Amino acid sequence: MKKTLSVLLSFCIVFICAQIKFEKGYIINTNDVKKEVLIKNQGWANNPDSFVYKTDEKSQESTGTLSTIKEFGIYNDVKYVTYNGDIDYSSDNIGDLSSNKDPEFKKGSVFLKEIVTGNKNLYSYQGQNLIRYFYSDSNSPIQPLIYKKYFFNGNNLQIATNEEYSDQLMTIFSGDTKALALASKTKYTSNDLKKIFNEYNSNISGTANVDTPSETKRNSKFNLAVRPGLNFYSPLEITKTFSNEGAPSKTGFRIGVEAEIVLPFNRNKWSVVLEPTFNLYNNKTAVRTTNGNLYNINVDNYSFISIPLSVRHYMFINDKSKIFINAGINVLTIKTSAAKDFSLDYDGYVFDRFKLSSSQAFRSAVFGIGYNYNNKYIVEARYNTGMNLLEEKGPEANLKYVSLILGYNIF
Repeated sequence: MKKTLSVLLSFCIVFICAQIKFEKGYIINTNDVKKEVLIKNQGWANNPDSFVYKTDEKSQESTGTLSTIKEFGIYNDVKYVTYNGDIDYSSDNIGDLSSNKDPEFKKGSVFLKEIVTGNKNLYSYQGQNLIRYFYSDSNSPIQPLIYKKYFFNGNNLQIATNEEYSDQLMTIFSGDTKALALASKTKYTSNDLKKIFNEYNSNISGTANVDTPSETKRNSKFNLAVRPGLNFYSPLEITKTFSNEGAPSKTGFRIGVEAEIVLPFNRNKWSVVLEPTFNLYNNKTAVRTTNGNLYNINVDNYSFISIPLSVRHYMFINDKSKIFINAGINVLTIKTSAAKDFSLDYDGYVFDRFKLSSSQAFRSAVFGIGYNYNNKYIVEARYNTGMNLLEEKGPEANLKYVSLILGYNIF
């Protein structure tokens, strides 16, 4: 089992890394010279401090750094600009807050992601346990919008917030009554800040610029899909008891409802999936004999609900088609059939029973590969590792199966 998981995990890592590709973009060096290049798009969750690019498909890779690059961007995706100035690196993690109300600025150089472009620009910097926003316009260089959580009077049970950014917004948008009306209501979040900057750019400057493409792509999304299919069960071996033929391979119906949260980074290539599923294994009793036909093992009807939790990775073929792989674990499996055991009988006399497990948690894994068209139609092949139907002590009946699943996204 461990060897299989290791091989599958290694395959997934290699396959995913192979999907990171060079895309058309540009760089502007410190001499303000712009050059068309191909940039390795890694879908950065945190702001990078360097990036890899090539001048063409056949050229060697080069590294862009804060000391050599003034600006770089991937067309229709993302844009970063170099900032040299004050940065408050204070952690937003509650366990690491300071007692100082004022921002603890340090001089630094970072790549800021531009999230609103126009007469007034909005930028973000995301690092470990912190996110900071910055702004600029034609009359002023990039400056931080000040926000900080801290322990009030040093009491770690009282958390206060320095929201100086709100006063800054009143000054920044002093010439626009509509934007000013939003200033006092604007929270220190990407969505709220983008709203007020876009309001100003559209009403005052006439540059009705919407979010950069990367921001549009990287918002969290929720999908809900209905997924019927078939389970192809391997022969059920009943071990650690009398030598027997076990139960033959079977085909059973399954239906699941999949809830998927697409994560807002790495170009929406990652998601977390939860799929409660009803599975039918056998709807009638099967009689299996032990060696020498001494005893019979009666395998009763069996059905169950499984709840796998998985991580999924998408690989885009084009705007409408994508392949995905996923791996996860069955968080909970619940027996839904009335049968309580597998019975052993001799000439009609039941002399022993193998008790079925009513529920089990974190006992089997799932691995799948599939295809999604237009974010609506889904087909997936999934392998489910062995799950012991019986209680832990005593004999084992490990059920393994492959699922063929068809799906339709409701929304």
